[in-house]
Amino acid sequence: MRFWITCAFGSLFIQGNAQFEKLEASARKALALDKPYKALTLTDRALSKKGAPEVFHLLRAEAYNRIGSYREARAQLQLAPSMKATPDYRTNLIGSFTGLGLLDSAEALVLPAIPTDASEEYLYRAGRVLFLRERWPTALGHFQAGAERNPSSPRMIRERGACYAMLGDTAKAMIDLDRAIQLAPRDPAGYNSRGYFRYMRSGHYAKAIADMDKAIKQDPNYGFAFSNRGWSYYQLGDTAKAQRDLTLAVRKNPTNAYAYRSLGIIDLAQGQQVTGCAHLRKALELGFTATYGSEVEELLPRQCPNAVEPLPTPNEPVAPTSPPSNAPNAPAKPRSNAP
Repeated sequence: MRFWITCAFGSLFIQGNAQFEKLEASARKALALDKPYKALTLTDRALSKKGAPEVFHLLRAEAYNRIGSYREARAQLQLAPSMKATPDYRTNLIGSFTGLGLLDSAEALVLPAIPTDASEEYLYRAGRVLFLRERWPTALGHFQAGAERNPSSPRMIRERGACYAMLGDTAKAMIDLDRAIQLAPRDPAGYNSRGYFRYMRSGHYAKAIADMDKAIKQDPNYGFAFSNRGWSYYQLGDTAKAQRDLTLAVRKNPTNAYAYRSLGIIDLAQGQQVTGCAHLRKALELGFTATYGSEVEELLPRQCPNAVEPLPTPNEPVAPTSPPSNAPNAPAKPRSNAP
């Protein structure tokens, strides 16, 4: 009898392990196919069972990072202490820190040299951190390594093109930004990047608007494209359309510091000092300086001398919440590739 009970428990243990292995494989496959919401469903199913391994928290963090829920990603990582030594843990922590605006912390996790076995996800996230920190040559190296590993990766080609643009190599930037769109004609991030790095930075605002139109057509909830289109309209003298688009931008992405900066500048130009100063202060509160430089920090005391009391410095800027959704326009990944 005792032998039978022992065998029964052993059989259940084996079945449980097999079930977890199957769910883990399915979740990894969903992430490989860029289906983070499906991965969330699978990991939730696994974690609802007793004895679920911590790897499911790690996979869940990956899925949350991909949909832009950075605070939730970090919370999942904190539930997986046994995974801290793994490359995937480091990669996901870089992603969550970057999304939360904690660029110093994210950059501290980027290894001094690119590992020979670096994953594509690590190369992309490390490259993004370095790009935001204006380490463009080093960022370029990461995206180049990613593009060599996966020549058909639109995001690697796109971000490499952005680096070329920031380094002044217009010809290579144009080739990469066009190529990224050819590889993924339905990805709004490609149009947004080309519109910003190829056209807006060169003062070709009408062409930029055409690209932002295409980005918004692909994803009507794409706040960054509204932000860029709004600023382009303003540069062309259409203040009404500019304010409309920028208002939509902050409604769709309440943490877009650049959109608040643009609204503030336009308000002040229209003589609306109260709202203009409020928008500039909001841009600072959302971490504008850390990501985009000192423009607003320098502008605020000049334009708003009565509104320069010390600003709160939160430990973590508020991150956009993107709960799992079946909405047709829910983005498959965060698209903060340009202001």
